Amino acid sequence: MREPFNPSPEIRATLNDLARVHRILEIEGHGDMSMGHMSYRDPEGRGMWLKRGHLALSEVQAEDFLLVTLDGEVLQGEGFRHLEWPLHAEIFKARPDVNFVGHSHAHYATVFGAGQNELAPVNNHGAWFAEHGVPRFDETSHIITTVDLGIAVARDLGAAEAILLANHGIAFTGGDVRELLLCGIFLEWSSKFQIDLESSGAKFAIPDHAESIEKHGRIYPEPAKENYWKYFNRLLDISEGREPQAI
Repeated sequence: MREPFNPSPEIRATLNDLARVHRILEIEGHGDMSMGHMSYRDPEGRGMWLKRGHLALSEVQAEDFLLVTLDGEVLQGEGFRHLEWPLHAEIFKARPDVNFVGHSHAHYATVFGAGQNELAPVNNHGAWFAEHGVPRFDETSHIITTVDLGIAVARDLGAAEAILLANHGIAFTGGDVRELLLCGIFLEWSSKFQIDLESSGAKFAIPDHAESIEKHGRIYPEPAKENYWKYFNRLLDISEGREPQAI
């Protein structure tokens, strides 16, 4: 039997940040009606906190999460458990370095994932993915509703930060909530940039791999991540009619 939503103060604070990530991503083109969901690895080892269903990204608040075991049992919270919970659970099982997982149908990244071209670090945002690239999962174009499919996505994700789900959407990760947000935004921005570049007909070269990895370290150190996190939160406050918070 599931219990009422009752996280610790520390977990609730993180869920508040994660709710803000949902709303920022709606602003950044990740919204698709009530589809899309983010999750947080429960620091007490009980599973994950997953956004409940039947809500748009723009509507998510701190109390809109379910505590779900990595086997799919809902322990806390009210509402519908998303069908794609195995996508989150199997990534958490396979990647102990990942504490946050996101899934959305961001337009340009989904367009890119429907094709066969490799996403390359051809702009600054693409450098976020320089070391491992962005793999494509094309075993199915369906939604990831079974444990077997979740395992397959996690396998193809490997050590990468994000994966394209062919003809479906994207999954992206973060060690902390800031990295989750930036990973989702930069995947969409870099996909749009490369689509624009390729459709222009211009000839272009793929930057050197080692240089792109060094570039990532140079332009996305910890202070930059914190700076961009604060920027996007100010943007959210303004869009929701509030004075920007000091985060």
